[in-house]
Amino acid sequence: MRQTFGGNAQSRLEDPAAGQRSQRASAPASPRARFARAVRRLALIVAAGTAAASAQAQDDVAGNLLRSMSTSLRTLDYQGSFVYEHNGEIDALRLFHEGGARERERLVSLSGPRSEVVRDGNLITCVQADRPAVLFPNRIGSRLLPLVPDTGGSGFSKLYAVQFAGEERVAGYRARVVDILPRDGYRYGYRLWLEADSSLPLRSAVIDSSRRMLEQFMFVSLDINAKPKSSDLAPSANVGVGSAPDEVPLSAPPRWRVADAPPGFAYLRGQRPTLAPTQAEHHVYSDGVANVSVYVEPRDPRQPDGPDGVLTRGVLNIYSRIDGDWKITVLGDVPRATVQRIARSVQPAAS
Repeated sequence: MRQTFGGNAQSRLEDPAAGQRSQRASAPASPRARFARAVRRLALIVAAGTAAASAQAQDDVAGNLLRSMSTSLRTLDYQGSFVYEHNGEIDALRLFHEGGARERERLVSLSGPRSEVVRDGNLITCVQADRPAVLFPNRIGSRLLPLVPDTGGSGFSKLYAVQFAGEERVAGYRARVVDILPRDGYRYGYRLWLEADSSLPLRSAVIDSSRRMLEQFMFVSLDINAKPKSSDLAPSANVGVGSAPDEVPLSAPPRWRVADAPPGFAYLRGQRPTLAPTQAEHHVYSDGVANVSVYVEPRDPRQPDGPDGVLTRGVLNIYSRIDGDWKITVLGDVPRATVQRIARSVQPAAS
């Protein structure tokens, strides 16, 4: 009877060298070989740990740069010209800023109709061509430099990740680049170019989930620590009477609420328009960086009801819908999904 061998045995009969190679392959590794493999494994572990530590160190650098940015914006003197790209348009502007406990700054348009905005502490003065200057209270403490996020909120790190993205050159200065990336799709991110020594923003861009730039500003000339003259910080026209507030705080608990706000967005304040029906309300929701306004007002029966839908203007999204006798409008510099979710969950507050 012919004996049948397994594949490996048959190959060894046909090729004696194969059997010798098999024996060598199955032979126990020498102490030197085992030591070499252990060293390679240890090297890989150390390299991975070093990379992780390096990434964490870079993120720590980015966080420190943002904290330094907040201080510089508040305390430094500077003046410069920048371009602002938004909604398919490009504006040229000049900014004068005096730092300190009482900040003063003035923003002047260099293209298009002449206009300017002056901030003196908590007061805002707006000047437009051929019109008297109008005074407003600065209720939310905003600055005149656009697209610079407030990163000091307690919940910032839960909603946004911060990454150091290298170095570039802007307006003749060495800039450190920091990415602020949202952890979900309900908010935009930012890319900031911060001056290497002071962390003053030289350029900023709002980016979407694909890191595509939606709006941006960039200084083209800038003098840091250059104190503006008093005339550079004063309105170019005589200031008229203060403007009457267009909204006043709610005097009673809100009649409406957002039942299903996106993660991180919380009720900030409630107001009502002074010239609108008393039932109308304006609520502001915020995640500490992005703000969303919610307007609820009686539906005008004389106006035809359009379909629910979103209108987009650059980073601004607006969503409107009709709910019975009420018109609900939600708008903010946030993605479309955010205004949709908020608008669809507006409902009467529990009594």
